[in-house]
Amino acid sequence: MAIDLPPAVADDWHHVGGRTDDRSLSLATITAETAVFRHRPTADALERLRADGSVPARSLFTVDLAISPSLSAIGLDPGDALELAAPKARDGVVETLADDRIEVGAERANEYIDRPDGAIGHLTVLEAAYPIDANAATDDDSATIDAEVHAAVWPDGESYTLAGGLLPLEAPESDLLAAALDVDPARDREAIVDLFRGLDLEASDGD
Repeated sequence: MAIDLPPAVADDWHHVGGRTDDRSLSLATITAETAVFRHRPTADALERLRADGSVPARSLFTVDLAISPSLSAIGLDPGDALELAAPKARDGVVETLADDRIEVGAERANEYIDRPDGAIGHLTVLEAAYPIDANAATDDDSATIDAEVHAAVWPDGESYTLAGGLLPLEAPESDLLAAALDVDPARDREAIVDLFRGLDLEASDGD
């Protein structure tokens, strides 16, 4: 089932869509249920930036991963298998963004991260080129703005939870739209951190 946002970010973001995919992980099949959330205060500007996209330029996402057969049934512990699961989870995010015509580029970070409850996850930060509508740029129907993708995965009971966000790093040339979009990477990264800290995990390393 889709994962709700934690209270620290829930008020400023609303659910705008999602998708369910099946992928392979070694001997198991993963069903990934993705929920996408758009930033409420800049929702109008995000819509004007790109009207036909499924993933807004400023968005959070959660992914509930169900694994069959369970990892324990094939002799794997979710914590021990995190190094294997993290690249697969990242690839799933990249595929989802690519399906929405968002081009993902080079890695900016690839590291383990800790939560206040002791859960250890793995974070990947990626460059992205976000496509924007011609009327948001300068009559160029192939225009993009620079963006950044954060994707992190944690062991969660018999499976994993994945979460992250997409944030704009620059505004289009339209002065009015740029002001409404309110580009603020530091604020957006903090919202992603609040999401990471507030996720409700069944079990974690260190419990």
